[in-house]
Order: sequence, then structure tokens, then C-alpha cells
Amino acid sequence: METSWPSTPNRGPAVDEAAIARFEATIGARLPDDYRAYLAEVNGGRPVKARRAFVIGRGRSVINCLHSLDHPDDLFDLGEANEILRDALPPELIAIGADDGGATVCLCVKGEHAGEVWYRDTIDPRSDGANPRVLWHDRRDMTKLADTFRAFMAALEPVA
Repeated sequence: METSWPSTPNRGPAVDEAAIARFEATIGARLPDDYRAYLAEVNGGRPVKARRAFVIGRGRSVINCLHSLDHPDDLFDLGEANEILRDALPPELIAIGADDGGATVCLCVKGEHAGEVWYRDTIDPRSDGANPRVLWHDRRDMTKLADTFRAFMAALEPVA
């Protein structure tokens, strides 16, 4: 079945509106419409090699997975990932995926930056040599990737 999202052969399990609503209740926020649509249609997984790399700073990183609601493997489950990272992320952000190096792709779900996609690097957020400080959550381990989830997905590039 062709979708409005880049081909994802290893999709997450099918979910319905009730599953999405349960997750929203857990995080205390409504998900952006484009991400809700993605969960309903694809529900995470691993994008094909032709659409998996993203630009970060002057380099590139590769999506290992996009988390899925109700995934049977905790490593890929959206709820479990956010439970594990609850104290590591600013309260406005949820973890929606991971790159091949273990860094986190996040989605802002609250506040003036809601809908934006961010990258949480594995660097020490207090390091003076890290990224410029992001004022709204006072950290150096975060880099903005896109204004929306759809824009993030559209910007994915082939893995060489």
C-alpha cells in the first residue's frame, strides 16, 4: 500500500485512534496533526535505505528506527522510550526515534516550539564545546532538525 510517507517496510503494529489518544493522555499533550497521521498510517519502523539519513550540523546521521506505539519489543516502543528518557529530556519533548549512534530524535509537543523536530546528541549538555545553548530549555545537546515532522521526513536522504 502506498502511503503519503516515505516507504517504511518494517512498520510498527497497526494502531487506532484510541491507542494514539492513550499515548497523548500519558504525555499530557496532543500530538501534532502530521505526527498523529504518521502513527495512524505507518506507526514507526525503519525507513528504507533510500530515505534514512538526515543532516545534522555539517554532517549527517542515519535513522535507526522511528518508535512505534504498542510495539512488542520495548527497544522500539514509543511509550517505553519516553518512560526511559523522561528525566533526560526537557518536558516539552518526546523521543520519537534514534539514530545509529544512540542519539535521540525528538518531537516538541508543548509550548511555542510545538511540532518542531529536534536532535538530542550524546554529548554532555553542559560542555562549553557543545552546540550553542538552546534558550528555551537551556541545553547544549539539542539541535533543531525541522519545523514539522512532515518536513523532517521529507528531508531524509539516501544512505550512501
